[in-house]
Amino acid sequence: MNDLNAKVDAETRNNMVNHYANGENQMYTMMREMATAKGLHPSELDASPGEYEDGLQPTAEQWYQAGIKDADLKMGER
Repeated sequence: MNDLNAKVDAETRNNMVNHYANGENQMYTMMREMATAKGLHPSELDASPGEYEDGLQPTAEQWYQAGIKDADLKMGER
């Protein structure tokens, strides 16, 4: 029984990691699409120093991680 529980736990953790990584990738894709729709040239998105690269991306990542942590807390994971 312990082996089965360990297998399910490992699969669940792997699925959650993939879910979070896919969500983060989707967030970055949406941000890039919105930035270019608002007039930023694609070369400006990766320019550093730059508001998008050095300001918006790190802030969005911090908020995304804060949301993940909050969700984990509410599910009793942390």
